[in-house]
Amino acid sequence: MTASNPSTPLTRAESELFRTLSARWAMHILLALHASEHSGRFGEIQGVVPGISNRMLSSRLADLESSGLVSRHVAATRPVTITYRLTHLGQQVAVTLNRLRDVAASSAKSH
Repeated sequence: MTASNPSTPLTRAESELFRTLSARWAMHILLALHASEHSGRFGEIQGVVPGISNRMLSSRLADLESSGLVSRHVAATRPVTITYRLTHLGQQVAVTLNRLRDVAASSAKSH
């Protein structure tokens, strides 16, 4: 769906982005990274997304990275430090997700 014509079928890139975002926990992870100033380590993310397993978090981070929403930075420290950061696109998506949260909160108050 393009902004200029909502009746236009989704492009392949749009479909892929929506597929990635609709995967369980994906939006939670993006919101967690956004809330932590756009970056965080694995354990920090897991602490903010209670209930997610190590395996699922690892899988979702890989999906988000391959979709261009998150980047992975490895620091050559002992032990190795891996930090996940929102890309520019990831930041834009996270801002939109926060707006949706605001709409949901407003909707819940009116009911």
